[in-house]
Amino acid sequence: MPKDAIVVDETLTASPAIAATLPMDNPKAYYGLASGGLGFGMAGAVGVSLAQPGRPIVATIGDGSAMYSIQSLWTAAHLRLPITYVIINNRSYRIIKERLLAMRGTDAFVAMDMNDPPIDFAGLAKNMGMSSQTVTDPTQLSAVLKAAIASGVPNLVEVIVAKGFGE
Repeated sequence: MPKDAIVVDETLTASPAIAATLPMDNPKAYYGLASGGLGFGMAGAVGVSLAQPGRPIVATIGDGSAMYSIQSLWTAAHLRLPITYVIINNRSYRIIKERLLAMRGTDAFVAMDMNDPPIDFAGLAKNMGMSSQTVTDPTQLSAVLKAAIASGVPNLVEVIVAKGFGE
């Protein structure tokens, strides 16, 4: 990522791994969760971009979290903000499944899967006016992200990952 990039992170299950790869030397370069709420990341990236104009924003968002404020894609496109949304798509509310197992000892996952029908985040982004693409091969991710961030325009990269439960 460019040195002046800002990360808005709402990935929940991937946050520790993402944070471990970032230099944490600028208090205005990383925005993540302070507690257990869901849904701030999509709109938060717009707010951070407006507060720090011109800086590239990389918003790493889980698919479940993205659905809380998916309309933020239209706002980012309308305002032509330099946000690259990275939607990590495991086709479920995995963090809720993990908490259900840990706190209740059950895997009775009711209404926690998003695969019937599957959500096409890249398609949603295109329909809301921004460029997008889907990555299924991890070896392509680095090049795709570099190009997306360098474009300086709002875009979305949907990264398909394993569900992690029964897969």
